Amino acid sequence: MFLFLVKVSKTCTFFSFHFSTLSKRSKRLVHDAKLRTDWILFRFGFLETDRIGVVTKNGNFRIKLPGPNDRTEILPNSLDGRKLASLINEPSDDYRKKLIAHLLFIFHFKETKLHIEGCFVKPLTEFFLWDLRKTFDFFAFGSLTSVLISSEDLKFLLENIRSNGCYLGIRIDDANFKYRKALEYETFSAFNGVKWLDTDGILQRNPKMKQLCLEGLEEKQINDLLKQWINGQVTDLESLRVHTWKHYRADVILDGIVTMDPTITHEQAKGVYDRQEIKGQLLNIQRKVDGQLATVLLNDEEYFVVMWNEKRLAELGN
Repeated sequence: MFLFLVKVSKTCTFFSFHFSTLSKRSKRLVHDAKLRTDWILFRFGFLETDRIGVVTKNGNFRIKLPGPNDRTEILPNSLDGRKLASLINEPSDDYRKKLIAHLLFIFHFKETKLHIEGCFVKPLTEFFLWDLRKTFDFFAFGSLTSVLISSEDLKFLLENIRSNGCYLGIRIDDANFKYRKALEYETFSAFNGVKWLDTDGILQRNPKMKQLCLEGLEEKQINDLLKQWINGQVTDLESLRVHTWKHYRADVILDGIVTMDPTITHEQAKGVYDRQEIKGQLLNIQRKVDGQLATVLLNDEEYFVVMWNEKRLAELGN
C-alpha cells in the first residue's frame, strides 16, 4: 500500500486526491480549492477494461475500472480504481460509483466526456453512471463499431443525457421508428445510417444547433435539407455535412435550387474544409430571409455546406 500511495502522490493532482480521502473536512478543503483539470473521459463498453482518463496540467493518467470477474493485469502506466476507491471512507455498493462521485466532487473539470461502445452492460437505462451524472460536454455512443439498440434506449439517450456535442454510431431494432423531437445539442453527428431520424423540418426544430453531420441519407433528403436552409428562418447553423454511401446525382441533389459562383477558391477551400486537396464542385446557395450565403462542396464522398458570417469572411480576407 505504501508503494501504491507513493505512485498516487507523484503529482499535485494525486496528492490532492489522497488528501481529500483523509476526512470530510479535507474533502471539502480540496473541493473549495477549485483545482482545475483539463478534462475527464469515461470509457465504457470497449473490448478493454473500462477506464477513466484524466488530463491535467501536471500530466495525464488512466484509472482502470475492472469488473468483479475481470482478472486483467493493471499495468504500471495505469491506476487500479479499486485501490483508489478503498481510500475513500464512504459506504457504497459499487466502488466505481464511489470513486467517480468523489472525483467529480473534489475536482473542477473544464470538460467532461463520455464514450460508450457495444460491450456495455445492458440495460442502458439502468447504467450506473446515470445515478451520478447525466450532463456532459461531449457524448459518443458507437464511435468505433455500429451498436444495435432499441428505440426506447435511443429515446432515453436523446431525451435524458445532456451534452454540447453528440456522436451516435447506432442502428435501431425497429425499422419503422422515426425520432421527430428536437435534438438539444450544439453539434450532432449520426453515422451507420440514420433512417431512425426524421429529417423533415430538422433545421427549424433545432435553431441553436451549430454543426450537423449525417451519413447515408437519400438524394431527396439532401435536397430537402438544402431547401430547408434556403427557405428557413435565421438559425445558428454553421455547417451541414452529409457522408454518402454511393454515387449521388448532383442534378437530383440540386433540383429546384438556385446556385451561384462560390465565395472561395479551391485553394481557400483547403483551409475552410480542412482538406489537403479539394475534390469535386464548389458552389454557393443563399438563404432568402436575410441573404446569407453558404458554400457547398459536392463530391462522391460527401456534401459539405459551410455557412458564411462576417467573422468567417473576415478570416478569408476577401
